Amino acid sequence: MGLYGTAEQAIAALPARARLSGRPAPAIPSASRMEDEIAWLGKRGGHHLLRSDPAYPRLLAGLPNAPVLLFTQGNTDLLSTPSLAIVGARKASNPALKLTEEFAAGLAEAGLTVVSGLARGVDGAAHRGALPSGRTIAALPGGLDITYPPEHAGLQAAIAQQGCLITEYPPGMPANARHFPRRNLLIAGLARGCLLVEAARRSGTLITARLAATFQRLLFAVPGFPGDPRSSGGNDLLKQNQAILVEQVQDILSTLADTPSPDPGLAPWSRPPSRQPSLFTPTEKVPTAPPAAPRKAPAASQSLPESDEKNILSLLAHTPSTVDEIASRCQLSISAVAAILIELEMNGAVQRHDDGQITLPS
Repeated sequence: MGLYGTAEQAIAALPARARLSGRPAPAIPSASRMEDEIAWLGKRGGHHLLRSDPAYPRLLAGLPNAPVLLFTQGNTDLLSTPSLAIVGARKASNPALKLTEEFAAGLAEAGLTVVSGLARGVDGAAHRGALPSGRTIAALPGGLDITYPPEHAGLQAAIAQQGCLITEYPPGMPANARHFPRRNLLIAGLARGCLLVEAARRSGTLITARLAATFQRLLFAVPGFPGDPRSSGGNDLLKQNQAILVEQVQDILSTLADTPSPDPGLAPWSRPPSRQPSLFTPTEKVPTAPPAAPRKAPAASQSLPESDEKNILSLLAHTPSTVDEIASRCQLSISAVAAILIELEMNGAVQRHDDGQITLPS
């Protein structure tokens, strides 16, 4: 809205935005289909949250690449409560699963909402531990009516009743491998911090950890047995002083109490009110001063104007560059470059290596 002026113009620009990252043009649903989705959600106790809505989670809204639209089911008040993400291996050890449930239960009893991704292993244990307190949020890689993995159907239904489900994908959208990085963004962006229980060096769990660090969230890790590859990623973060070692719930609670919550900046609903009418219902005309002319959106047949994303892509090659080097060349802040790179990485436009350096995809 800030860039294009109106929702209609933003939608019209989507094909050009897709071309910038090398993706095919998205299928844009009609207004009637959007209305049907809203009705479907309402019948099942679901909601849709625009980034401009006051109920949209504040920490997530402050991120430059936060989803414009979220689909939720359950207790949406949980989205505004202090929360901690718990992530880890899908094939976790039995001691790790037991520890995860104990940590999640203790954190929930202390008033924190536990956020995870409903995956097998550590994610499922985190939800189960927090569920009796009704303080858990599950971020999904597909629509609210899709269960992934299938064996978590009962757990997902319980969270919809006692906690909250959240996704940026509409009903009917199946879970897909390319959706998981975006699901991980929700997990990291919703919480004040992120706890790793078991994580291999190359795993989706470390993507979530990297996102949490980029978003200036606290990063915690439970130390693991040195010979177990499931603990290698978390142990590496501890050795590099990139994560805080925890052995009990109180370690997390004490650190959170001593650390200010991340400043999300000015949330969209705190900005000057927009005169944009609803996409779905006509608005009554009231005499007002004429609004300022919105920015003209780029025509679908034209290329996008020079943008930060395009500028960063032009600086990259197959030779690695650090985030600091990219920021110095494009005259943007390191945090702004890091956020743009995450979006480009999720779109497959750039490749991030184990040492954190960035290249064009090989």
